[in-house]
Amino acid sequence: MVKPRTRTRQLVSAGIGLVAAALVVTTTVATNSGPASGTTGKGTLKLVAAADTVQVEAWDGNAYVQPSVWLAAYDAAFEFRASHAAYDEPVKLTKTVIRGKKRSTTTAPASIVDGMKGFKDGLRVTLKNKAGKVILDGKRPLCPGGYDRQRVQTDGATGPVYPEFCGGNWFTKGVLYGIERGMAVPAVSDLEFATKGETELTMTMSISKPVADFLGLPDASRTAKQKLIIVDGCPDGGCEGEGEGEMGIMAAHGADDDQAARTVVPRETLEGGENGRGRLPLGGGLGIIKPGKPRKDTLPDLVSLPAWQISTEVDEGGTDRLNFAANEWNAGPAPMVVEGFRRGTSPVMDAYQMFYRDGEQVGIKKTGTMEFHEAPEHNHWHFLDFAKYELVDAKDKVVSTSGKQSWCLAPTDPVDLTVPGATLRPSQTGLESACGEKSALWLRESMPTGWGDTYSQNQTQAFDLSKVKNGTYRIKVTVNPDGNLYEKTRSNNVSYRTITIGGKAGARTVKVPPYQGVDTETWWGEEE
Repeated sequence: MVKPRTRTRQLVSAGIGLVAAALVVTTTVATNSGPASGTTGKGTLKLVAAADTVQVEAWDGNAYVQPSVWLAAYDAAFEFRASHAAYDEPVKLTKTVIRGKKRSTTTAPASIVDGMKGFKDGLRVTLKNKAGKVILDGKRPLCPGGYDRQRVQTDGATGPVYPEFCGGNWFTKGVLYGIERGMAVPAVSDLEFATKGETELTMTMSISKPVADFLGLPDASRTAKQKLIIVDGCPDGGCEGEGEGEMGIMAAHGADDDQAARTVVPRETLEGGENGRGRLPLGGGLGIIKPGKPRKDTLPDLVSLPAWQISTEVDEGGTDRLNFAANEWNAGPAPMVVEGFRRGTSPVMDAYQMFYRDGEQVGIKKTGTMEFHEAPEHNHWHFLDFAKYELVDAKDKVVSTSGKQSWCLAPTDPVDLTVPGATLRPSQTGLESACGEKSALWLRESMPTGWGDTYSQNQTQAFDLSKVKNGTYRIKVTVNPDGNLYEKTRSNNVSYRTITIGGKAGARTVKVPPYQGVDTETWWGEEE
């Protein structure tokens, strides 16, 4: 059963755990000039094995392979953009090779593009036992991005710039990923297989010819082979269920909501602060920033996406409910930042919208309140007045309202990382969500440019259908409903999703037609 305050993981990824490097990381990557010793100087991708033999731990007959084969970029950065103008149009994928100030862009053939997820069937993984019998032979998308990046050149990039995933949700418009100059990303980050009693296997990873040709991999660097030695990950017992957690295996496809997690790192350490006589603890010697109307280049653009993952259920109290997920995102150009400052000793904070230019805070505006939500699965601070969810009829008359009235904002989903000012790696900006402890004096919640925040509305937060007759309705999602937040435009703040409700009490049903050709009621549009 879905918990009332559970976010759903939306990324179809090769590894999530974001780490970044600036307030806003733009989509232009700086590269060092001059090759390291032994490299080509022309810019090359290679499939590289870290070792000939790898020890793999297994739990209850299932083995989990940590990254040990890497896709490495020598003497150039490789940047990939996947986007489409409309949801019912195919995704266009481009590759840009960046050598110093020179950029060379080519478009991938449609036949090798797997939506936002990377290259279709780009990687083949084969496992053979000692007798040469194949026990696994599968193809998967190749994501030329991922977590746990490694340096492979002494003069290469000194840190990551690109996101650590490929993919998105049904309403993702554009993503950007890549490999920095002189760095490498895992070819596979989530390989799991049944050992079937085997203790030694040979693993072969190879990039398909059409994908390798497009990427420009040398013939000798398209395949990597390793010996896997399988060992018991829990030889003394008593560690049931630890394997998956320790290895970071993520159930990105159809994960249980109880196991769902955000795509951002844990909240940062809270700092003290106060709101006394108009003075805000801004730091950096900025002193008092006087409130005033912000300039356009410091404004976010909050956009409402149509509801999705819609279903019916009877809640724990016996009430028919309509569950749904909702996402509101920021199209930029600036981040949306809201900070709360505690009002004395009460469980209330005064909320201020903060405005930034070139990474520097340049303005503030009183925008509402934050309250501490002391309840199971919560016990943190929520920002009020951010969004409103309503079930309406054909005349826009409200027939039911969601119980969701407050938010702990965080960037959970990339919606369009190709918009100007998009933040590629939001967590290191220092503007990630801090939902806060009960004792907090201050906290910061944010929505970086290009990102959205998904909440699943279930139980008391879902629509009550007790007094709703069968028929056709629309789920209305409104962001910034009271206009308290400054933004570039409010013309895109409302979205609708048409549904048809049927059935009878205790067994209500819902039909959800595709939205602009997108079927959001199966995982990533695939048949279950």
